[in-house]
Amino acid sequence: MNHRPFEDWLLAEEPLTTDQKADLQDHLKTCSSCSALTEVNMALRSKKSANPAPGFSTRFQSRLAARRSAQKRRNYWGIFILAVGAGGMLLWLFLPYLKWATLSPMEVFIIWITTLSLVFTSLLAYGRAGSVILRVASDFIPVYFWVAVFAFTGLFGLLWVVSIRKFANLYEGEKL
Repeated sequence: MNHRPFEDWLLAEEPLTTDQKADLQDHLKTCSSCSALTEVNMALRSKKSANPAPGFSTRFQSRLAARRSAQKRRNYWGIFILAVGAGGMLLWLFLPYLKWATLSPMEVFIIWITTLSLVFTSLLAYGRAGSVILRVASDFIPVYFWVAVFAFTGLFGLLWVVSIRKFANLYEGEKL
């Protein structure tokens, strides 16, 4: 049963037409939920509203002003602590690099070349270690396993390309 118009009529402040009143009375005879709503609504409307105690608004406004000033003070302290913490963190991060400001350009160039040579030799060592591991692993792992790995990788790549194309076509279809 649709209670919506009847609940709206019961809770509305505007007067009802005679047809609406008749429909509402017929509905109230058969619907216990709407009848209970009518009783509660009448009970609430019959009660007198309570007036606040004298001076309530001034007490409320003074408490509100005190809370706002306390909140403002907390916000200022929070921003100050955040700024000091962020400054300290930046100083801590960039302190090791401040010594570069005192170095001569030649010393910076030497450090740069040393670092690049270290990275290059590390990459060479990792490559050689990887080739040794692959050579040893190829002796232990049978050929059909490698074929299965490469076939699976190729199939996965093919599925990936197909799915990307389908999604791209769907996206283009939605755009048009």
